[in-house]
Amino acid sequence: MTVADIKNKSNDVIETTEHSLETPKKSNVHIRHFGYIRTLGLALVLLYHFFPKALPGGFIGVDIFFVFSGYLITALALEEYRLTQTFNLKTFAERRFFRIFPTVAFAILIVLPLTLLGNDDLRYNLSNQVFAGLGFISNLYEASTGISYATNFAPHLFVHLWSLALEVQFYLVWGLLIFWLSKRFKKALSIFIFLIAFVLFVVSSLSMFIGSLMTTTYSGLYYSPMTHVFPFFLGAMLASLAGIKTTPLLRNLSSKFSIKQLISRSVIAAVLLILGALILHFDSKFTYLFGFTIASIVTLLLILYLRLLHDKTTSQEPRVIKYIADVSYGVYIFHWAFLIIFLNFKVPHILAVLLTLIASFLCATIMFYGIDPMLKGRKSFLSAFLSDERFATVLVYAKPIIPTFLVLLSLIALAKTSAQTTLSKTLWTGSNQQGIQQLTLGEHAIKTGTAGADTLIIGDSVTMGTTVAFDGAPQVQNLIPTAYVDAAGDRTISEAYQDNLKSDLKMLPDNATIVFALGTNSVDATKDMSHIDDLINTYASKRKIVLVTPANWGAGGPFNSDKIADYELTLKGKYPNVKIADWRGLSQGHTDWFDVDGIHIADRIEGRKAWINLVKETIAEK
Repeated sequence: MTVADIKNKSNDVIETTEHSLETPKKSNVHIRHFGYIRTLGLALVLLYHFFPKALPGGFIGVDIFFVFSGYLITALALEEYRLTQTFNLKTFAERRFFRIFPTVAFAILIVLPLTLLGNDDLRYNLSNQVFAGLGFISNLYEASTGISYATNFAPHLFVHLWSLALEVQFYLVWGLLIFWLSKRFKKALSIFIFLIAFVLFVVSSLSMFIGSLMTTTYSGLYYSPMTHVFPFFLGAMLASLAGIKTTPLLRNLSSKFSIKQLISRSVIAAVLLILGALILHFDSKFTYLFGFTIASIVTLLLILYLRLLHDKTTSQEPRVIKYIADVSYGVYIFHWAFLIIFLNFKVPHILAVLLTLIASFLCATIMFYGIDPMLKGRKSFLSAFLSDERFATVLVYAKPIIPTFLVLLSLIALAKTSAQTTLSKTLWTGSNQQGIQQLTLGEHAIKTGTAGADTLIIGDSVTMGTTVAFDGAPQVQNLIPTAYVDAAGDRTISEAYQDNLKSDLKMLPDNATIVFALGTNSVDATKDMSHIDDLINTYASKRKIVLVTPANWGAGGPFNSDKIADYELTLKGKYPNVKIADWRGLSQGHTDWFDVDGIHIADRIEGRKAWINLVKETIAEK
């Protein structure tokens, strides 16, 4: 066998191994059961994005992919070196490019034209997002915006590409390191790869640990290629010990475990990851101190158990698992943008989830089984269709027209990039209206001695959203004409009580009703609850107080909306003059009442109507 034959065989092995996780090709090096890892990681991410309250820690699904990618890429590199005694950096880069970039480009060309059908929220910072995505620096871009990954106030269509950017950055650094090591340590390459990976794992994981002790806002740590790259190196460490081919370590471990023991341990590892997804929270310090590291180590064990199971069994994954593993990358790339688009179209949440799943799997299937093989010079179902003489006439025109049309619409969408969201416009309009209202009340007070209002509604951006004109939607100042509304974005209970309440009440009668519609932005729940007590103790003897429970059906971010709502509900019936307008309870299950973020209702007519009527009816309660 010539050197050229060996190199060709090496490329075949690597292509087959990569696609053994992605295509139905059979090979002696196909590692069985790895499809379960991709399926688990994808399921956790999808459930987190679809139902963040139900699975608050589902973001660790991304870390599952990180560990797995670190393992797979390193194992493939070592297998190439074993067969050829070289590591071809150019081939490595080409394989990564053709695996990653076409799907991202395809997704952008499909998604951008759809944004033209929605409002400015879909096109918020759109050009920056697209350029960051195509340049694989989305993690750095998102960190620079200062917007928390967990917030849905202004959801970027391509925010999820941060993980792909981090992965590509790892490939660049790790590929160069392996190339350098392969030139200098030919006889002990696996040992040196393990040592370098171990050092980088320790440095990165310690950076996240120490960084989490020094901050309360964690998105910077989450996005950073310094602090969040350690799962890749953990996977690389395992690959240096237990790669594609059976190693002494694998043989030793394999002799110690039965098939039943390996299956049970794999199930336990998967269950532990699911439990982690149920109990971890994005803005919890514990997640950054220990959570990501523990999840990565458990993933490592799952990979090892399934790798050992490969050597001891001949059974393949079920076809559905194989299919999900094949298209998992494409589904991940497509799903978030589709979800935001459908929700922006005001589709009910459950229907939006179903449509997202259908659209994502359809596009991922076309990409993986159709377009990807063609780009690599292989036959696919699209090849047969495009060469079918029955469609020749149509295809002559369609092949150039469709891509050109998509590119043109995409450019139009980029040209219409919005610098403001619906929420920011609402806040600007609402603040102007409040200024006018204050002047009107002041003039009325000068002329008559009273402001002409007997109710103060003090709130945050949710309240402000009920004051602005929108497509015939009800406005609180019209349905409650004797109310003075004081609302501001990002306002907390403590701020409102300490800075706004007294000055507002000076313009109103001594017995004016106070509607306290706050708590959405509660960061310090204990402090905010103490101010609710102060409010009641100070004013409830002479005034009726209405507490509106905050509703946050989004990811929640660092806010304690539920704690405030729970506390306010404990006050129901405790004081004669304190009434509870349970907005959280009333709105539960009505996702169509809310914007994409699950909080605001400015452009949701039914949501506004329900909120205003609830407040109005509670004010009228005896």
